[in-house]
Amino acid sequence: MSPVLELPHVMALTDLRFSLAGFDFGVDRLVLGLFAGLTYGLLAIGLVLVYRSSRFVNFAHGSIGVFGASVLGLLAADWGVPYWLSFVLAMAVAAGLAAGIEWLVVRRLTGRPTMIGMIATLGLSQFILIFALIINADGVSGFTFPRPPGLPQFELGSTTISTPYVAMVVLGPVLLVALAWFLREHRVGVAIRAAADDEDAALLEGIPARRMATLAWAIAGAVAAFSAMLVTPTTAGQSIDTLGPDILLKGLAGAVIARMSSIPIAVVASLGVGVLEQLLLSNPDTRNAVPLALGLVIVVALLRQPALGRAARERVGWQRIVMTPLPVEYRRLWAVRWFPRVMGTTLVGGAVGLAYVVSNSTASAMTNVVGFALVGLSVGLLTGVSGQLSLGQFAYAGIGAAVSVHAVENTGSFVLGLAAGIAAAAAASALVGIPAMRLQGLALAVSTLALALATTSWLLRLDSFLGFGVQPAKPTVFGYALTMGVDYYLFALLMLVVATWLVGNVRHSGFGRTLQAIRDNEDAARAFTVGARMRKMQVFAVSGAVAGLGGAVIGHGQTQLTVNSFPASASIDVVAIAVVGGLVLTGGPILGAIILIGIPSMFTLGLAGSAALSIGWLLVVVLLPDGLGGLIARARDWWADGVARRAGIDVRHARHGSDDKPVSPLSSTLRLEGLRHEGRHEPEPDGLPVLSVDGVSRRFGGVVAVDGVSLDAVQGEIVGIIGPNGAGKTTLFEIIAGFTAPDGGQVGYAGRDVTGRTPEQRARLGLVRSFQDAALFGTLTVQETLMLAQERLEPSRLWTAMMGAREAEQRKEEKAAELLERMALTPFARRQISELSTGTRRVVELASLLALEPRVLLLDEPSAGIAQSESESLGELLHGIRRELGTTMIVIEHDLPLLSHLCDRMVAMNLGRVVAVGTPDEVREHPEVVRSYLGTDESAIARSAVRAGGLPSVAQTPLDPLPAAPQYHP
Repeated sequence: MSPVLELPHVMALTDLRFSLAGFDFGVDRLVLGLFAGLTYGLLAIGLVLVYRSSRFVNFAHGSIGVFGASVLGLLAADWGVPYWLSFVLAMAVAAGLAAGIEWLVVRRLTGRPTMIGMIATLGLSQFILIFALIINADGVSGFTFPRPPGLPQFELGSTTISTPYVAMVVLGPVLLVALAWFLREHRVGVAIRAAADDEDAALLEGIPARRMATLAWAIAGAVAAFSAMLVTPTTAGQSIDTLGPDILLKGLAGAVIARMSSIPIAVVASLGVGVLEQLLLSNPDTRNAVPLALGLVIVVALLRQPALGRAARERVGWQRIVMTPLPVEYRRLWAVRWFPRVMGTTLVGGAVGLAYVVSNSTASAMTNVVGFALVGLSVGLLTGVSGQLSLGQFAYAGIGAAVSVHAVENTGSFVLGLAAGIAAAAAASALVGIPAMRLQGLALAVSTLALALATTSWLLRLDSFLGFGVQPAKPTVFGYALTMGVDYYLFALLMLVVATWLVGNVRHSGFGRTLQAIRDNEDAARAFTVGARMRKMQVFAVSGAVAGLGGAVIGHGQTQLTVNSFPASASIDVVAIAVVGGLVLTGGPILGAIILIGIPSMFTLGLAGSAALSIGWLLVVVLLPDGLGGLIARARDWWADGVARRAGIDVRHARHGSDDKPVSPLSSTLRLEGLRHEGRHEPEPDGLPVLSVDGVSRRFGGVVAVDGVSLDAVQGEIVGIIGPNGAGKTTLFEIIAGFTAPDGGQVGYAGRDVTGRTPEQRARLGLVRSFQDAALFGTLTVQETLMLAQERLEPSRLWTAMMGAREAEQRKEEKAAELLERMALTPFARRQISELSTGTRRVVELASLLALEPRVLLLDEPSAGIAQSESESLGELLHGIRRELGTTMIVIEHDLPLLSHLCDRMVAMNLGRVVAVGTPDEVREHPEVVRSYLGTDESAIARSAVRAGGLPSVAQTPLDPLPAAPQYHP
């Protein structure tokens, strides 16, 4: 029994309390908040260490801590091991567990999107929580959990400061100081920081970066256990299912405020989180709103941070998540054309037939599987196509169910009630999608995790939603109430078929293609006139509507609907459903729901079986990037190839073209004659410039990138821009194209001021840009990229996509085929952009720009990545584009001979300013241009360089950053 100390002076201090709007601001509350916040700060430190070493949030961090707490309960309470020895051993076990996760799982995911890593740790979180219950079913409970012995407890006013809080304030600073010393002073700690900051540089210094990452995970795991073992005794009877996510959320708040980088800021921010939590707990009306408040704090913090809160430009590791379309030659084969329909009809018929051979209780379990499959479909659409990881989809299901049940009760119409539930879920999802305009990946996952917790702990508990429970109505069809489990299952199955058809149409439409493009390269998609923000809002709304339908199906199928019907952990379950079933298939989530929801519903698995199921879906995530659906897709391709082969089709030619290694398009004859004569642009009246840039400037902090630059171009003119690295050329392009807002000045196009217009708006008007690396969209094929480029003239619509309309797609296919033939790209038509050489990607980009039919074309280093021998062909191609379409071009180029041959006028920039304008010869001889390249104003050197065919090469002049004839290799 711990001694109770009376502290008279502290007691007098606690008498100075006051309340405001129902919140208790007493000293005891603030002290408790600081004590708890210190522990949350330690959690945040672990999250920061892991993020800096692996670049994603370890969603199993809280569960690792809970597992350590479970080990402590087992050792101290069940086995009688002394508490403090158990404490140290539990930290060591948690450290080993975290290190094992990094070594066995995280390393295997290198090179894949960080989203996959986060999903894997979600699976680990589930498994770890179950395993914690297996080793100590009763130990992880605030009522029975061991408390630190040998420490005093005391009274602050009416509040008892128990020994766990005392341990927090005594041991927390000790651990914090030890960590700070280790990371700053010890050579291993310094190595961990170095490897986390720059792995490549650390390897050059002889630091084993991977080993340091494993050690960072181990430290984070030990700290998580330390925090959980002190927090658990203060959580009363909280369930282990929510304890892991709840602890994670509290640590995340401080870590996110610290930008996932600064340990001191993370600790200070966590102290504030602890105080905020205690203030909310002091008011009965806000006691359940802690997750909501923390979620808002996290969202605001993310929105204020460019690195974490804005859309991530992750262009590596994405596997193709839309099934590779079968070759056109296969479409004439009856068996291939009808096989999907026959299989779909057979599966639906089998599912209907089950209704007549199972009991009502089994049918009710199957209805639950259908409901989860519907919510899984929403994850498949949102995550599988647009790449947005949402951990709040089951929260939308809960909202849809609650609104639907109440609407049916108030209107007496099941159809109106169902529609209201779907609309409410869509609106809630779109509302979350507003910050998603700038949040992606890590930021969106964290925000929606907070939403899921807040929905369960606060929103659904309101009387206007589920309160203490409601009795949902059953649908009625032609006067027949579907009260029997079998009847309602058939209704749920109908909803699943309709939703699958709609989602499949969206995925395989032009609308779905734009979502893929945004996921692969949002800037390039916007340059192709795709409205990224509107597309994101639309896909969030559609996915929310599907989730709301799933929630309504689940809700109306139950006898008593309560908040427990929609636990926060179910949002993780539906992510698992989508990933295990396969993001590659529209129906993948249905397969996942049968396995992950159907098996536990039909059979009693127990904790061991549940653990095996969790580890099974984790193995699928790690070993099968495209899930079980990927196996089905590969089996389909194998079968279709066999059918085609028996029909006499050359399968290799149909899939890969006439040659496995086709020649570069620039080595072929390109046909531009007669290309879109009706699209030829006429000059502006009175000879006015079609593009006018007037005094634009841009600063980044104290760096002046562009300083009062003015230039113009008339219709059909080619203007070249040169300058050393850092001259501001690309920033100027960003300003003209709308990707960077100028601090001052104006951009005029075709007689109108477009300074305030977005990149996609400018592109729709005909002001189009290319990009330096021609990265385009890694998971789209060449043909799909050319179809995407036609969004300017024939944009894809959501409603027509949902209905499966194909007329516009057929027109785009025809035009893409023409461009493929003209630009000698037919052999590459079915290859993904990521498979092409840089030179071929550049030709694909130019072909796409032709499909956009631009009036003004901004080309950023078009010869980059193209062999020097092909530069002349590139120049002729650009001249041909101007000749046929009358396109005005502004070209940034480092190949001076190419640019001199290509352009009519040349503009030289240095240090953000225009230093010379004129013909190519005049600009190359200008003294300011010579100084910017050579650091001298001797005009004789300049003239001799010009007569020699260009400025001196790097070999001649070490200060020259711009060789006359750089040797690029494709």
